[in-house]
Amino acid sequence: MSLDRQTLRKSLRLLRNQLSDTEQQYAADALQQEFLQALAQFLPTSANIALYLTNDGEISPSSICDWCWQNEINVYLPVLDGKALVFARYDKHSQWQKNSFGILEPVDPTPATGADMDIVLMPLVGFDVQGGRLGMGGGFYDRTFENKAERTHLIGLAHDCQEVEQLPIESWDVPLSGILTPSRYITCSN
Repeated sequence: MSLDRQTLRKSLRLLRNQLSDTEQQYAADALQQEFLQALAQFLPTSANIALYLTNDGEISPSSICDWCWQNEINVYLPVLDGKALVFARYDKHSQWQKNSFGILEPVDPTPATGADMDIVLMPLVGFDVQGGRLGMGGGFYDRTFENKAERTHLIGLAHDCQEVEQLPIESWDVPLSGILTPSRYITCSN
């Protein structure tokens, strides 16, 4: 019996929110090691990588962000643009503003598009190894990448406890290129 998306979303969010601060930090450190082993070597010089600020028990990409800054990789954060996203340049000197959900976003007068990104590290609530991603339900990433550029790789970041055997997928769901967890990198065939 499969759970509906809302029930699944609620139970998986509860799982990740039950992780202690110590478990969260361990997971973030292990995630960075997996990133370095699986993805970092494929990044071109001056690559564009989008990531996110952690919220609601999400696994933190902050160590990956620090590595990118040290290696002259351009870092971007998602910014609301109507019902989709654009990407604002993010560095240690970024100015901030709150969006309509009260979430801080960097101020960037000329944000990049999804097609400008080489890798997009995306938060998620749940995933399956086929590349299915269950997000928070707003559809922002799906609308942004419904006509994804070939160069853009969508990589879901997750705690291992967020894996399910098979997600209920809808026609508008954009599949992931890969999933990065603290224990492994999964290449998705889609």
